[in-house]
Amino acid sequence: MKIAYGTYAMPTVPLEDAFPALAKMGYEGVELFIGPKHDRAMPQDMDAARRKHLRSLLQDSNLAMPAMMIVGGLYQPDPTARQANLDLMARCAQLGRDLGMREPPVLAMGFGGRTADWDTIKGDLVETLAAYAELGEREDFVVAGEAHCNAAVDRSERITWLLDTVSHPRVRLHFDIVHLFLAGEEIEDAVRVLLPYTAHTHITDARRHADGTFELLLLGDGELDSVAYLRAMKDNGWNDFITLEVSTRVWSQEGYDPYEAARYCYRNLSGAFEAAGVPRG
Repeated sequence: MKIAYGTYAMPTVPLEDAFPALAKMGYEGVELFIGPKHDRAMPQDMDAARRKHLRSLLQDSNLAMPAMMIVGGLYQPDPTARQANLDLMARCAQLGRDLGMREPPVLAMGFGGRTADWDTIKGDLVETLAAYAELGEREDFVVAGEAHCNAAVDRSERITWLLDTVSHPRVRLHFDIVHLFLAGEEIEDAVRVLLPYTAHTHITDARRHADGTFELLLLGDGELDSVAYLRAMKDNGWNDFITLEVSTRVWSQEGYDPYEAARYCYRNLSGAFEAAGVPRG
């Protein structure tokens, strides 16, 4: 397994600075975040010359790009918003190829919706994902939906029902262990059930409170057992990237240092690899 870092955690840092800095810290991959509030982080912000330069930076830094994470939610009740998402996905697939992503590009986005609306919208989610599957076939990419705490898809049984119902190789899971942890699932159980559906990963940290609230934190500052997680991933056959995420609840705080956060997360995840006896590479 290897370690990647998501540029979602670096909203003010130009990609031209982020790539070499992350490589120097020891990261082997970078997950590119696509969103209008980050520094020149939309496809239209990257003309042919910039794409060529970014691709060279990735190659020179020996950084792979396991996936892109795209702003928004896959479930959109408004047809115009749904079509805008589909159009953005197609542009991101081409951007990924221009930047040298492995084929087919994996494009990650949250499933969307609210947990209380699951029974109402799950049929619409199936239809939505079928549209992404069709687009993925045409544009040659894989869409990876991410489950979130308090979102419509927030636990293993909903994930497996949804992906089994869609039953298409272009529609996979973006597996962030922290959201299953927040749902009260055991790490080993979640990994065993969900890894067969997984195209991409996230790991961050959290602390749960007795009143049902929680905090999302830098890896190592919360209660998530990253050592148990890595062992479970290895034991269940994962040999790809583990990608660190930093929540907006962290990076939007005053005084946040994007470089120090990346270094801190790397040290903690690298240490968890060693403690778990999981080899890198």
